[in-house]
Amino acid sequence: MSDRRKIRVDLDNHHVHLQEETVFKLFGDGYVLPQKKYLGGGEYVSTETISVQGPKGRIDGIRVLGPHRPFDQVELLASDNVKLGAEAPVVESGNLKDACELTLIGPKGTATLKCGIVAARHVHISTKSLGEMRLRDMQTVDITSSGPRSVTFHNVIVRENTVTDLDVIHMDIEEGNAAGVKTGDYLELEY
Repeated sequence: MSDRRKIRVDLDNHHVHLQEETVFKLFGDGYVLPQKKYLGGGEYVSTETISVQGPKGRIDGIRVLGPHRPFDQVELLASDNVKLGAEAPVVESGNLKDACELTLIGPKGTATLKCGIVAARHVHISTKSLGEMRLRDMQTVDITSSGPRSVTFHNVIVRENTVTDLDVIHMDIEEGNAAGVKTGDYLELEY
């Protein structure tokens, strides 16, 4: 028999993480991304957005997150692949080996980079909770929603949260909408 724990979900829309040098290319030398909303763990939503161009289309208004990352990454929705004519793979954040090439367009310049992915759904679990649940970083678990559109999400990647004691599920807004889930709902993790 397995155990269960309820964990809060945060739905993500498409967004971009940038290296400092890419911020400078898109917004100008020395530019600092202004903070709009603090997300926790040092991360924040910037007031800035960029446009992303693929082989067949463009999406404007993609939000930039801060602070700088050691890599450039555009986290797309599955439907964005259709709009852009891209083939971004579903992979763990930071895995850019097979990322698709996109052109990032800012107010001061552009950058064409191999940076497009669809982020795999994942759950950030604090070091303390990992020990309590006997889970390990990068293993997969199942998470179930409730309500009239209840679904079980398989292959949810566990990521150790060493920054805070918060446990939170991240999935994209398309997955959440399909399951009738919204930010702030609690889903059940089976372990």
